[in-house]
Amino acid sequence: MAAPKSNKGAFVVTINSEGLEDITKDYLSALDSKSRKKVIRVATLSALDAVKKYYSDKGRNLWVRPGGPTHGPGRKPTQWWRGTANGWTAQNITSRSSDLVNKTIGLSHKVTGGTIKPIRAKRLTIPLIPQAHGLTAKGYSNTIAPLFPLKNVLASKTKEGSKEGFKAVFALRKSVTQKPWKGALPPEKKYMQAYEETLLDAIIAELEGL
Repeated sequence: MAAPKSNKGAFVVTINSEGLEDITKDYLSALDSKSRKKVIRVATLSALDAVKKYYSDKGRNLWVRPGGPTHGPGRKPTQWWRGTANGWTAQNITSRSSDLVNKTIGLSHKVTGGTIKPIRAKRLTIPLIPQAHGLTAKGYSNTIAPLFPLKNVLASKTKEGSKEGFKAVFALRKSVTQKPWKGALPPEKKYMQAYEETLLDAIIAELEGL
């Protein structure tokens, strides 16, 4: 059984023997603590590979929702999605459980959803145009066009012929509440099947070697 949870910005999936087939549990209990830890390590690495493959197969498209304000000409794709695939590690492996951990910033929130509030700044800056995707307000101001506050947005000046105006680039918000992102975490079956199959093979090999 896997128990996903958020922990200090990281996302952790704890795997234990609950939910395993009875025969797997019986075989596992026949091993001493050192051997159990050994086979659980092997099985955890198999589950880790399955999780990484899920995100690699989905690629960037998993995180794209066309139709939003930042979709359109001028949008530059970021490499953030690669952390969702490559950022997973196996940790805290014991004779009873193990953890799959990913510290990629933002992944935990994608999985759980919830409210985001600014930590150091007074307002969150939410991109409103494709060119602002993946940039901070400072980054946009330094590399594309200077920004200035205007009511509840950060805006930049525009000019068409002799006519000057402005366009909203970032919205300023005290907080943003988002729903969990569909598919942000692979179905438990995707990695638990790999875990249990590898675990049973490793247990049998260990018992045969006794």
